[in-house]
Amino acid sequence: MNISKSRYVNYCQCPKLLWLKTNHPELADEVDDTVFKNGTMVGEIAQGLFPGGTLVRYDESNPHNIPAMLTATRDLVAAGEKVIYEAAFGVEGLLAICDILVRVEHDGEAAFDVYEVKSSTKLKDVYVLDVAFQQYVLGLAGINVRDTYIVHIDNSYVRQGALDVQQLFAEERVTELSTAMQPQIAESMSDVFDVLAQGKEPVCDIGLHCSEPYDCSFRGYCWQHVPPKSVFDIAKLSKGKKFDFYRRGIITFKNLVDARAALNDKQLMQIEAELKNAEFIDIEAIKDYLDTLYYPLYFLDFETFMPPVPLYDGTRPFEQIPSQYSLHHFDEKGGELKHTEFLAQEGTDPREAIARRLVQDIPKEACVLAYNMSFEKGVIESLVDEFPDLAGDLMAIHDHIGDLIIPFRQNLYYTKEMNGRSSIKAVLPALFPDDPELSYHDLELVHNGAEAMNAFPALNDMPAEERAQMRKSLLEYCKLDTLAMVKILEKLEEAVATS
Repeated sequence: MNISKSRYVNYCQCPKLLWLKTNHPELADEVDDTVFKNGTMVGEIAQGLFPGGTLVRYDESNPHNIPAMLTATRDLVAAGEKVIYEAAFGVEGLLAICDILVRVEHDGEAAFDVYEVKSSTKLKDVYVLDVAFQQYVLGLAGINVRDTYIVHIDNSYVRQGALDVQQLFAEERVTELSTAMQPQIAESMSDVFDVLAQGKEPVCDIGLHCSEPYDCSFRGYCWQHVPPKSVFDIAKLSKGKKFDFYRRGIITFKNLVDARAALNDKQLMQIEAELKNAEFIDIEAIKDYLDTLYYPLYFLDFETFMPPVPLYDGTRPFEQIPSQYSLHHFDEKGGELKHTEFLAQEGTDPREAIARRLVQDIPKEACVLAYNMSFEKGVIESLVDEFPDLAGDLMAIHDHIGDLIIPFRQNLYYTKEMNGRSSIKAVLPALFPDDPELSYHDLELVHNGAEAMNAFPALNDMPAEERAQMRKSLLEYCKLDTLAMVKILEKLEEAVATS
């Protein structure tokens, strides 16, 4: 079976992607498998929409057991099985595995409805292509398909008590759309096999398809010819415009200047900083910003996780659930820097514990600094909704939050090392390039927000020693976020003091 659903989608995105995955998978970038794991978990839960079916089991220890799956599926169809999970069909070198296959009657004959399960919250065109490919293969295999459906998560669902599978998912009938795709799928098949038969990789330049409909795992390989500090690094420039410049040969910063490219003031500042090795510091504007701060001064950072299937009462799919925070603070200007932190107990709903601890740790009238404060404010607002008895104390914190990203988002302090970005992960190494104490790369196990988000829900399934090490790493990561804010503020104060 040379062409599966995922391989066909790879071909539709970029023939070169299909060829590389088949012939040189070792060239792929490292990929986070969280989405895949979520998809597997959601797919298993969705089987509850049609309980009592039979699973055609895939043996992960034996990736070559597809023939056994084909035989098992054929036997179940012949026996009149009503519902089959992971039904497998293979014909003419094509393989389709259907998440859920349901037997129905259509025009007096046996037929099947095909359900494709997705862990996202809305219908996408590529999902219709997924199920259309399955419809095509089933048709070749002599299976009568009545209807096709996309099953996705309904993010309006609020869990109360036991998980309600019927409410968790939305089903969208896409039969007309998937049927309309059948001729183009049939027409493309010879080209798909031609691509696989090629001895060398297809010629295919980079473009919007590198991230649509999915981020390509071979970006590092295919983009080797793009120089550092290229048009693709220009901040707040649309992908379409970047590729328009690229196709016209306007790629480097100097190319952009020579071509008198139409860019805004911030983008021109980014180019000038790079080409002239200049830095831009607006002392008066920074001073005005610093004058808005007061003491006691607290630096707050939350870490959250977003389970696709809500775990706790009152939560929705993919809701941000706070699991920990770090606080550095000064009681007075020039005073001692103090630190406190909280990491919830794994396997529990962390929200109440984190809310009650937070209001103990931050005085009502304290000035609180976050980096990109809309995130921290959003977390606090969700806690207010859930714990009205703490609303006053929580909103006192919320209403006194300021944003440390402002001087960098507004380019009041800009150096070329920031590369047009204002995130803390860009600003910190730009301001402190050689300080190992402030290096995220030197941390153990957890180096960024995505790793932190994935780590907390995984704690419960870890052996005790591994869990202890991961908890330590989570605390160290979150602590660095608030220490970074302290150091960045000191750098702003130093700029004003030495002007």
